[in-house]
Amino acid sequence: MGKVKKYSNCQRDQVVILRKTGMSWPKISKQLDIPRSTCRGIWVEDSDGKVELPAPPVKQIEKARVLKLVPNPRLMLIHFDDREGIARCVKRPEANHPPKSEIYVKKIEGDDDLYRIA
Repeated sequence: MGKVKKYSNCQRDQVVILRKTGMSWPKISKQLDIPRSTCRGIWVEDSDGKVELPAPPVKQIEKARVLKLVPNPRLMLIHFDDREGIARCVKRPEANHPPKSEIYVKKIEGDDDLYRIA
């Protein structure tokens, strides 16, 4: 039988605070080194369910055109008809979209010019 771990009030408060800010369970778990299920249990016990979480941001799907394929089989260059500039798009190595073909993409968080196929 396993040992029951007790978490300090500080750790429990951090779980609640991080979740209130909208952080995901995997990120909270990794940051605090507490299992995901335990984080959820702490949330249920300590938040009293009165706190409304902010809605996750809606990722917009955009229409783009393939500019060209690059040597890396996981990437291709794309451009948007409604604005200037080019961007990188992550794809599966076996998915070869010909240049000038129309695709739908979503922006990847944390990078200004990186998209993935929607």
